[in-house]
This record gives sequence, C-alpha cells and structure tokens, in this order.
Amino acid sequence: MPRDRLTWIVVALAAVGLFASLFWQQQQISRNRALAPTPAPTPALSSATPNATVTPPATAETAPTPPANPVAEQEGQLKTGVAELFFSNNRGGLTTLALNNHKAEDDVPVRLGSNSAPAIGAIAANPIDWNDSGYSLTTDQNKATLSRDLGNGVTLTKTFSNQEAAGLKDPYQIKLVISFHNTGSVDYHNPGFFVSVGGAEPIHRTDNPGVTAFSWYKDGKHGSINVNWFNPSSILGVFQTSSGHDVYLEAADHVIWAAVSSQYFATVLASNDHDGNQVWARRVTIPSEVKGGPVTGIEGAMGIPGFDLRPGENKDFAFTIYAGPKEYSRLRNQPDDLVSLMNFGLFSPVSELLLSAMNLIHSVVGNYALSIIIITLVIRSLLWPIQNYSTKSMRRMAKLSPVMTELREKYKDDPQRMNQEMMKLYKEYGVNPFSGCIPMLIQIPIFFGFFSMLGSAIELRNSSFLWVRDLSQPDTVGHLFGLPINILPMVMAGTQLWQMQIMPKTGDPSQQRILYIMPVVFLFICYNYASALSLYYTVQTLFLIVQTYLTRKQFDTELTKTKPAPVVAKRKSLR
Repeated sequence: MPRDRLTWIVVALAAVGLFASLFWQQQQISRNRALAPTPAPTPALSSATPNATVTPPATAETAPTPPANPVAEQEGQLKTGVAELFFSNNRGGLTTLALNNHKAEDDVPVRLGSNSAPAIGAIAANPIDWNDSGYSLTTDQNKATLSRDLGNGVTLTKTFSNQEAAGLKDPYQIKLVISFHNTGSVDYHNPGFFVSVGGAEPIHRTDNPGVTAFSWYKDGKHGSINVNWFNPSSILGVFQTSSGHDVYLEAADHVIWAAVSSQYFATVLASNDHDGNQVWARRVTIPSEVKGGPVTGIEGAMGIPGFDLRPGENKDFAFTIYAGPKEYSRLRNQPDDLVSLMNFGLFSPVSELLLSAMNLIHSVVGNYALSIIIITLVIRSLLWPIQNYSTKSMRRMAKLSPVMTELREKYKDDPQRMNQEMMKLYKEYGVNPFSGCIPMLIQIPIFFGFFSMLGSAIELRNSSFLWVRDLSQPDTVGHLFGLPINILPMVMAGTQLWQMQIMPKTGDPSQQRILYIMPVVFLFICYNYASALSLYYTVQTLFLIVQTYLTRKQFDTELTKTKPAPVVAKRKSLR
C-alpha cells in the first residue's frame, strides 16, 4: 500500500476513534450517575490493605445504641459568616451545609452533605450501620449541642461550634467535640467507634464524576481513592479481571484527617489529637431531580481507638471540620498537607505557580478569561527567543530537504550509512535536527500544569466569556445525535492545523502528514474538559501563528556551509 494512502487511513481512523471515544465518555458519565453500590453484610477489606482490621460491633453495655423509645425529630440551624448549617437529632450530627457565596444549579447555594449519607459527626461502632439517633438538640447563636444517655450513668455529648466561638482562623471551619461522661458507679468500656465525614457528590450536572473522592492523611502521607476504585477491574472495559469492592478500609497508627470531596468542594474531618486509627469509605447512589437521574457519590469516616472510663471520669475527642471550597490559597494555609486535596498531580509546582499568577492578574483586570489570555501571552513572549531559534533551524532544514531526499534514496538499503551522512550534512550546514523539539519539551509541563490547574481551580466556576457561561465546564452550545457541540475545542484544533500549514516542512512528507493527528489528539483531550483549557491553547497557537508571520522574512536567508573551526597548531615542547 502506498505510504501516503496509509497515512490518511491512520488520520481517518483517529478521527473515527475520537467520535467513538466522545460517545463512550457520555455513556460512562451516565453509567457513573446510575451505578449503585452493592451493600455488604460486613466490611470487606481491600486487597491493598490486608492487615486492616474492623472495630467489632460493640455490645449493648459498652457502645452507643438506639434508645428503646425513639425521641421526636428535632432540627436546628446554625449560621456562620459564609454558610448555614443544618442539624438533626435523629441523624446524630450536621446533615447539610448551604454555602452562601457559591451557587449550584438554578442559582441556589451549593450544599455539602447529603440525606443519602450519614451526617457529619455521626458515630457508629460499625460503619455499615449508621443508626445514631435519639439525641436531644439545642442550638444558640454560636453552637449546636446534641446529648444522649447511654445508660449506666454514661452521657454522650456532641458540641458543634462556629468559627467565632471556637477561635478558628478560617470561616469555613467548625469545631466538633465528642464527649463521654461517666457519672455512674461502674467502669465504662468503649471498643472504638467511627466518626462520619459525611458524603460528597458532583455539584454540577457536567462535573466530572470520576473526581469525587475520599482522601486521608496518615503517618505523614496523603492517600486517596475515587468512586471508580470500587468498579470491577477490566481490560478495555470489556474483559473483567477482578470483582469490584464494596468498601474501602485501612488501618494506620496516626490518621490526622479524612475527607470527602467533589471537583471543587470538600468536607474534611481533622483530629486535633491525631488519634485516628482507621479510615473507611464506600460508594453511594444519591437521588437527584435534575436531568440524568441519580448521581454517584462517596461517604467516608475516621476510626477512633477504644478507651475506658472509670466512674467520675470524662473523655473528649476534639475535631476541626472544614466544609467549603477547594481554594488553593485557603488550603495552603492549613496544616498537615490539606492542600493535597487540590490533586494537581505530577506537575503540581507548575500548576501552583500558574494559579497564583492567574489570581494575581485577576486582582488587576477583574476577569478570569482575560487573566488566562494575559498569562498565555506572557509565557509565549518569554519563549519568543527559543521559538525563533527553533523556527530558524527548521527553515534551514527545510532548505536541506532536497539533499536529504537524495541521501535517503541513495542509502535506502544501508540505514546506518544514511544516518551517518545525515549527521555529517547537519554539521556541515550548522543545523540542529532536534531544535524543533525544544519548544515542545518546554510546553509539556506548562500544558499539563494548565490541564491540572484549570480543572481544579474553583475560581473559574461561573466565570463567563463571550458565549462560554462557565470556564470550569465545557462550552456546550447544543447536541447533535446525543453528542455535545463544544465550540472552543474545535476552534483550537482549527488553529493548530493553520499553524502546521505555515510552519517549515522538514523530514519525510508521509511523516509530516502523520503529525496532523496531533490536533485530533488535543481535540480529544480538551473536548469535554474545562473550556478554559481550550481558551489557553487557542490563544497560544494564535500567538505562534502571528510570530511565524512576523519572523518569516527574518529567517528567509540563503543556506551556506559553516566555516570549519581554525586548526591551532600545537607548540612543540622544548623539553
């Protein structure tokens, strides 16, 4: 088969693969929204944690149990400067939070927590059963208190205090103190219990459900799993290689915090005494009234070791709860690596630098789209000399193409000799064959730094630009045969093709045409991602196009051989 025909077949197959992948992604999002977890009778250990142990269910004499006569339902509210907190006595804690400064669908406040997950601060001897009810609930301006009699003179009290009353630094923080008081005449033994972190789910219908995750920090290390961890393992999504998991459970000496998070928000339970000894999580299905039906969420908990109380003794467990946005500048100021919830990945230093620069520019111009455009222009301006050097070398190589073609034809049966002659030719005319790769190598960490940052920066939520209503979401303007029509990624791919057309042509023509697959690859990466990423790459490509036109005559010079370095004769020794 002729090489040119093979090249275009490869390009056509890549295009078909793109649209097939887009369709598959839409099906996966629908599947994740409708996928329900399989309840397990007992907590099953993950294969990654063979030594983990579950706190055994406590006996009626030693553990909190539901009261014989259920009490009437009580609900209470507590307001802070940034949120409104809702409590339930028969769910044993903080059920939901409404964040005043962040909007969800239909312009209503974002809510953290879920009625399908345990309340934040609920406790259980076994996390499979979160029956933590029967409290009396009282609230005042600064705190909410839940109290319950465990029998034999033992009282359990939970006190939630807002930032002002607890003296905390961040307005999204709440203090929780769980207290056991033994006023009886016999010893009290508690074998240990779990404290719920609550549940997390996608906030926006187009949020990536795969980033809904449970995270923890233990023994100085950060760990995390997302909702897809519970899926059965398979090859190519067809051949199943292992069954799925019902729950995640891991033991550790010092669990400092545990968290549930969506793409832009998180709820964190941090032990002030660093005395957690287990983490637990499972996937849940959360009913939803929006189009697409139920969504897949995650719930988690931190395990607390057992203890004993003699008559007259008390035992307090203090926690700090953070429930709010995943803002880098805010989480960076929190202890114990809480900023790892941003999940920037391998290029986190680049992402952090880009995010700080974007916020700095935004403080001046007041628009995030304009901030992205400015930071892109600044980066490309700094890389202008490197790009010029690369373009100059590529133009010299383009003029050598006829000679290179002759060498390929002459030594087609001797690849080693052909490579030697090629390198000799490059040296003779002062051409660096790898110079075109230098700008690309520099752009790789910048691109993936932008990729991670723009997909996690909550600052972009609800930030508009021209027809784009939300820079943190795809710029979908409609659907065709069930597939979204996103304008910016297609504009991005078009500008990439334009740039490739005007760049100097080097190397084998068939290899050049294979490079036309790259716009398809980037279209696939950016199509269902935050539209801010497509905006960045489109502006970058347009800058390169302008630079190419401006410098075209500058490098349009005759190709001449380089002068050999003068040979310096060695001076004879007189010895």
